[in-house]
Parts: sequence; C-alpha cells; structure tokens
Amino acid sequence: MSLFLKSPLNKINVLIVIDSLDGGGAESQVIMLASGLVDHGFKVSIFALRGGGELTQKALDLNLNIIEGKFESKRDLKSFILGFLTLCKVIKKQKIAIVHSFLPLSNFLGSVAGKISGAKLVITSRRGLIKLNYLKKRWRILDNISNYCSNIITVNSNAIKDEIEKKDYMHLNKIICIHNGLDIKKFNFNHSVRDEIRQSLKLSESDFAWIKVANFSVIKGHTDLIRAFAKIDSKYSTKLFLVGKDNGSLEELKELVRTLQVQNRIKFLGFQNDVPKILCAMDGYICASHTEGFSNAILEAMASQLPVIATNVGGNPEILLNGKYGLLVNPGDKDGMHNSIINLMTNKSLQEKLKLLSYKQLIENYSKESMINNYIGLYKRALD
Repeated sequence: MSLFLKSPLNKINVLIVIDSLDGGGAESQVIMLASGLVDHGFKVSIFALRGGGELTQKALDLNLNIIEGKFESKRDLKSFILGFLTLCKVIKKQKIAIVHSFLPLSNFLGSVAGKISGAKLVITSRRGLIKLNYLKKRWRILDNISNYCSNIITVNSNAIKDEIEKKDYMHLNKIICIHNGLDIKKFNFNHSVRDEIRQSLKLSESDFAWIKVANFSVIKGHTDLIRAFAKIDSKYSTKLFLVGKDNGSLEELKELVRTLQVQNRIKFLGFQNDVPKILCAMDGYICASHTEGFSNAILEAMASQLPVIATNVGGNPEILLNGKYGLLVNPGDKDGMHNSIINLMTNKSLQEKLKLLSYKQLIENYSKESMINNYIGLYKRALD
C-alpha cells in the first residue's frame, strides 16, 4: 500500500534542500514549488545550506519554514560537517518522507543525508548542463555520488536529460523532466505602469528598449552582447538594460562599455526585486548565454509579451521551439546577434507574431500550476 494511501497529504513531510536563497532561477523555482506544495496540503520546509540571501524575506512573507544550515564555506570543514549533521538531524527529527535537493552541493549533501537518515524518497535536481554547473572535476565526483543515492533525478529540460543519459550512463526511467513554471499573473501591467517605468529610465517613445536579466558571470555572454550592441548604427534609437547581481564580471563589463563609448546606450541596473515591472517597460529581450539549463528569464520575457532573441544552447531551443517562438543565434556569434537585433527591431510584423505565439506557448506549457502539479504527480507515483 502506498504512503499516500496510509497518510493524508498533511502528514507528508517534504524537505527542500538548496545552497542558499540568493536571487536566481533555481531559488525562485524552489520558493514557488514550496508555496504550491503547502497550498496542496504538504508540510514543507526549506533547508538553506547558507543563511541570508535576497529571496529569504520573500519566502518568509509566504509563511514558508526556513531552516538555515549555517555553512560558512565549502572550504570550512568544521561548518561543512556540522551543517551536514544538522541536515541529518532535521530529516530524522521531522520524519521527512521526501528530500528534494537543488543545485550541485545541495544534491550531494541532500542525497547522502536523505539516504542515511531514512527518507522514503530522495530526489536530486539537475538544473544546468555540465559546462554550466560542473566546471571543476570534483563536482563530477560528487554528482556521481548524488546520482547513486537518489531514487529520482529531476531535470528542467530535455537537453539536460539527454546529457545525463549519455555522460552519466543513467537509465532514462530514473530521470524525469519537469519544466520550470511561472506565475503569469505577476506580469500583467497596464500602460500607465509602463509609461512610469520608461520615464524613470529616461526612455522616449521612439526608443526600442532591450533587456537581459542574468547574473554577471562569464557564461552568461554579456561581453558578446555588449560588443554586438555597440556595433548598432547611431541612426537606430535603442538602449540595452542589464539586470542581475555581480558574480565576478560586473566591473570588467562596465569597463568594456566605457572603452566602447556606449555608456549612453547600455545601462547597468544591478539586482532588482521587481523584474516584472521593468520588463513591462521593455520592447525586446536578449539571452546571450554560452550555456543554459532552462531559462526562467526567457519565460518571464514571454510572459511580458516581449519578442526574444536567444542563443541556441541548452533548453533555449526547447522553449522557443527551434526558432518558432523567438530568434536563435549561435553562442559567441556577435555578428549574428547584431543582425538579429536589427532584424527584430525594424520588423514590426515579426515582433507581433513572436509576441502572440510565445505568449500562447507559455500559457499552455509553463504555468506555475502546471509545474507544481507535475511535481505532486511525481511524488505520488514514486511513493506508491
């Protein structure tokens, strides 16, 4: 008899393990999933290896239970061991039935702790391709241990699923693809809000405003985008806004903008808590990443009814259906990026076509409710 038949949903304890609640795609999905599970009767806690983070208050505002592992650093062996023991203690004391981990370090610690502490179901989650999350060989070793300790590995794109099958030699039955979801209602704004934001950003009616939302790191392709944008002829009235937190390359990018003398056309907005409002003031979205798992930022652009240009990597062609719902360019192809920007910016009928098609695709396939229901269905089937 299944655990679900023995116990109502409010008796099922779920522990979601993640590195931290810093701003990011995986962290946003975790909060959305946890809140949705609570609404469906599950008892849910989020175990954050490191405390703090920009999204912690958002989680608390949703009345989510946050447990902090108080990890100081991966290199601090004492805090590493104490944090791991705390995680094991939580699983045993709260009689956790499902341990669901996200991101490489959390996958390793969550899967091992779940296995030795008696969780009925251990799930890890791969959110990016190897190039994205596993730049150092030691992560691959930990990843293999995570795979072994997991009952199920969830992925958010078929590109990642294919990679795991080929590189990790995992049986496909163990790998489940559940795409990211989005709370589409948060992206509905009227024209007065758009006008207000555009005024605050000093945008005229004739300005075509582009945006890229991604933390500032090398793999996000900001350098390629800046160089491509800098080649746009001054006859075009256009600006580019870059949103995200600094993961090590922000100052270098600012220096590049100064060197190319495009400070008047490329603006850095830093980390923003209210991305939907900023998106409503834009006219187009660009993803220049060298690698992606499944881009939340592209989904948000689609929800804001912005035409999208994206690099042909990871889950991007999956979202945009190989170019049907947005323009695809090869990663690092600055000329291709430049040409696509000009093409989309000057082709009104193409803009409208991509807006309508991509928004329909989003509503039908990538809603928050769809994502949450898919995870609940997975939990039920696995515990049956």
